[in-house]
Amino acid sequence: MSFLKKHEKKDETKKLNKKINTELPFFITIVTLLAISGFGPYIIFLKIKDLELLPNVRLESIKILKRIDILGKDPLVVMSETNEKGSSFGEFLNGWVSSIQSGGDVVNYLTSKMNSAFEIYESQQEELAKKVETIIETYMTMQIVVLAVYIIVTATSTGGVGTIPGPNDIDPLYMVIVMPPVVSLLFLVIAHKLNKSKIKELDWKKIFMFGIPGILAAIALNVLNILPDFNLYILGIALIVSTIWPALNFRNKYKFSLDAQSGTSQIMRDVAEARKAGLNPEKCVVGATKRKDYGLFNRIANGIANKLEWGMTLDDIFEFIKKEVNDFQILINYKVLFEIISSGGGNVNTLSTLARVSEKMHTIEKTKREKLKPYVMVGFMLIAITGFTTLLVIESLTSLSAQLEEDDTKRATLEADAKYRFELLGIAILVQSWIAGLFLGKITTGTYSGGFMYSMFLVVVAIGAVVIIQMKIFSVASIFG
Repeated sequence: MSFLKKHEKKDETKKLNKKINTELPFFITIVTLLAISGFGPYIIFLKIKDLELLPNVRLESIKILKRIDILGKDPLVVMSETNEKGSSFGEFLNGWVSSIQSGGDVVNYLTSKMNSAFEIYESQQEELAKKVETIIETYMTMQIVVLAVYIIVTATSTGGVGTIPGPNDIDPLYMVIVMPPVVSLLFLVIAHKLNKSKIKELDWKKIFMFGIPGILAAIALNVLNILPDFNLYILGIALIVSTIWPALNFRNKYKFSLDAQSGTSQIMRDVAEARKAGLNPEKCVVGATKRKDYGLFNRIANGIANKLEWGMTLDDIFEFIKKEVNDFQILINYKVLFEIISSGGGNVNTLSTLARVSEKMHTIEKTKREKLKPYVMVGFMLIAITGFTTLLVIESLTSLSAQLEEDDTKRATLEADAKYRFELLGIAILVQSWIAGLFLGKITTGTYSGGFMYSMFLVVVAIGAVVIIQMKIFSVASIFG
């Protein structure tokens, strides 16, 4: 029992350290900026105690303050004892204490640690991008392998190509129908674990309310076989219609997020440059946020300027930003800026350092997006080509056999079976394209909501493939006469 408890405690410590490490670059940044403003460790921890954006670091700060206030220990002693946990957080505090006790340049130490932390953060984001790239490549490979296995199994089956499976035989077609959607769902789960969202998901209840009725109506028409020649098109149109509302709504949210990221980094730089001219920090913020070139972020930026001019407190202004923006990195920029100004530490060095950090954050995120763009496009094309190829192969294997059959009765049976199998596979391809769009959206934007636009395009491409093959515009069977 003692061994299990010890193991559980060790595991909990590892998980906590991992959570703290994700917040560490931003914690070190805040400490550095406040130290540049002239604050000591105790005051800095008091300020971090109220910082809800860094929940795990905040809890550690509260523990440190309790040991100082309740036990009456020296702040530097408490900070040194924190290193006993063996975490990066403790190591940073220990180095901070050493630089203070040795009489060295504390600000220089903190600045170097901040730069190192962001270098590590940048490498972590690059590694994350590589993992996402690997996931995309693996996903594409799985789709091609399923099709290749089907062709091999069909071609080497006892009855030969295009024959109807017996009552006790397993039709290899079901491999193509079931496996691709299952693989897509599996990779959706993997993508959820890998790429965390910076944008809030759309309301799924509204998405269902908009999309489900049309999909249910299409399924009913297919089951009742009211328009047998248009079953695939009806389902395809229903899937496209289900994506219109979320695609348009998320497009605006995503553009707002990009404008907010670029606008925030520009505002921080403008504030720093205006401060060099001798303006007070509040006027610097007003001047920077009054500009009209922040895109969809203009409303928030101009709102900051208006509220400052009306005399609202910085805490109230931050709450206004927090209601409109969900991106942690944007919020942390404004929180630190307002904290520095409210503490009277808005000097040129502090604001210039904050501007550099903000620009660094923006550059890291922008670089990661740019790296993923080509892979997403490749994935998009491969999904489209795979869907077309799958339909082409199935149509060719079934219709070629029917055309070679001399007996009219058997030919009619084979043609009916070929039509049924093509329609069944077409439904699977449409569903697969729709799900694949959600996967691409998740790995690109970090949200499933971002995939509805991709789903729309992929379903359109799938319908195009159905039209081309069903109308014999391109057919292997026709080539062989």
